[in-house]
Amino acid sequence: MRLNLVRLSPCLALVFLFACGGNHSTNNAATPTPSAATGADAAVATRTYPGVGTVTALNPKAPSIEINHGDIEGLMPAMKMEFDVSDASLLNGLQVEDQIDFTIEDRTGVMRVIAIKKR
Repeated sequence: MRLNLVRLSPCLALVFLFACGGNHSTNNAATPTPSAATGADAAVATRTYPGVGTVTALNPKAPSIEINHGDIEGLMPAMKMEFDVSDASLLNGLQVEDQIDFTIEDRTGVMRVIAIKKR
């Protein structure tokens, strides 16, 4: 069985980054904010991270957005990446090349954009 390296490469890159525990800092990023979880929900910790970037692609049917973003402190270095979007309506009014502020929710490694604002 042959692995599809094109699909596997981004996953391997993220695993490597998390394993290395790199300390990336920017001058416009805020500290990640954990949500208040209790009981069984505490086992599925959710954190949010602010980001700044440029829209490079939109897919309202998925819904997803591809963003060329700067460092997201505590989460990942600068890169171009596609993210699922929590609600397709977040993509309304956006176009490729728009500069945006956005918020990523990370729920135990499952990331999605939960807020978007044009700059």
